[in-house]
Amino acid sequence: MHGLGFSLREIRELSVLRMRKVEACESVRDLLKAKLKEVRRKIRELKSLESQLVTDVKKCNKELQHRKGHAAYACPVLEELKTK
Repeated sequence: MHGLGFSLREIRELSVLRMRKVEACESVRDLLKAKLKEVRRKIRELKSLESQLVTDVKKCNKELQHRKGHAAYACPVLEELKTK
């Protein structure tokens, strides 16, 4: 279960529920739904981060292409950080 992202506390909770057998199914389902919600939130955050990183890599690539044979300019990504 730890490989599925459950904390030790959650694994202990599942172990206790396991002893209850039939009555535990609803509680297990609720725990799984909560974990799924958390995983989906993390996926959204990672997709947003991925999008920003792709954008920044493109900015760097564009600047490096522009620099060929020209004087060096500041990195556009670092320049944006100054204004944030």
